[in-house]
Amino acid sequence: MKKTIAIIKREFLTRVKTKGFVIGTLLLPVFILFVTFAPALLTQVNKESTRTIAVIDFSDQLYAPLQEKLETRKQGENASFHLENVITTQENLIETKENLSQRVKKKDLDAFIVIPQNIFKENSFELYAKNVSNISLNETLKGTLSNLVIQMRLQKSGLDPQKINELNRRVDMQTFKVDEKGSKKESGILTFAISYILVFTLYLALIFYGSFVMRGVIEDKNTRVNEMVISSVRPTQLMTGKIIGIGAAGLAQFIIWALFTALITTYGLLVVKQMAPEIEKLGIPSVSASVYIIFVVYFILGYFMYASLFAALGSLVNSESEAQSMQWPLIMPILISFMFIFPTINNPDSPLSVTMSLIPLFSPILMFLRYSVGEAPMHQVGLSFILMIITTWLFIWLTGKIFRIGILMYGKRPTMPQIIKWIRHS
Repeated sequence: MKKTIAIIKREFLTRVKTKGFVIGTLLLPVFILFVTFAPALLTQVNKESTRTIAVIDFSDQLYAPLQEKLETRKQGENASFHLENVITTQENLIETKENLSQRVKKKDLDAFIVIPQNIFKENSFELYAKNVSNISLNETLKGTLSNLVIQMRLQKSGLDPQKINELNRRVDMQTFKVDEKGSKKESGILTFAISYILVFTLYLALIFYGSFVMRGVIEDKNTRVNEMVISSVRPTQLMTGKIIGIGAAGLAQFIIWALFTALITTYGLLVVKQMAPEIEKLGIPSVSASVYIIFVVYFILGYFMYASLFAALGSLVNSESEAQSMQWPLIMPILISFMFIFPTINNPDSPLSVTMSLIPLFSPILMFLRYSVGEAPMHQVGLSFILMIITTWLFIWLTGKIFRIGILMYGKRPTMPQIIKWIRHS
């Protein structure tokens, strides 16, 4: 036991003391801060100035209302507008376009538009600009003109546009989550977003830390460290020490990220509520402590289950390039779990969702997803824990037999019959 603990300590300290671990641990909080506050800062820094648009209106009906709509836009919208009314004839249109194009090139104008006389039938107008990829400008002009044309069509047909808008108003839906404590207003989109982020984190963790174990085994194998260590410990102790040590480093990293995320989320939410009290109307979901506890349990069980398989793979190959071509059978169950996220969240109580979430290789993602949205009873969660523990024990037992021989083998990669022979006779 002392030897296993020594290996665990070595694997843990070797990784947490590296610059890569420290930088990686700090990088995610910095990224969260950036994602949280950057949009507001960039909006202020990149605030668009007044855009000057020349308008050639052959319909003689749209310039005035278009000017009123664009030049009196509400504060906080992306850009303000200044419109110029250009009077010309069809005969002089080409020459007028040339003159306006020169002004666009000289940046005296941001753009100019040509509204045809029969726009009410043709449903199109022309935009000329140096940058026609400005989606914000394009959509603003297109949307404003479209609304004006529709209103004028309704007026000409004797219908009241305001009445039509009132009759066409969509119905809003308020969602309330029902649980043992009663019902509480929660946004379905925000609830899904939180669950998806947590599940996606599990998805990345299983692949990332499993590969981390595999690379650690390959590195020690290539540097012949294992040959020295094996002389004083059993191969199973070495494998267990590696898996636990690397897992402890990963769990420590996760705890740091989780605490920082919780701090930023809590503080940020308080600030947002003070600045915009109406955000309460959105029904921001509250994540219970049990969700985070279940998350950690699935991370630990899922990690040990997959890490044992990745350790076996690392002992079979001689380089990371070989491992890359052989790791797909191990990654495939994780990818399949991720593919089943949307069918599961849409119908979490279906026989398929329940069955898939109880399969140990899929449980860390799918059962946790069902639990996070409140659709997995505790007896199913408990059953998935038991099945995962049994499966992990079985994988560690099989992996130990492969690891015992594979860790000391170099050169040609063993075939499947050879691996089966190792399991049977070791």
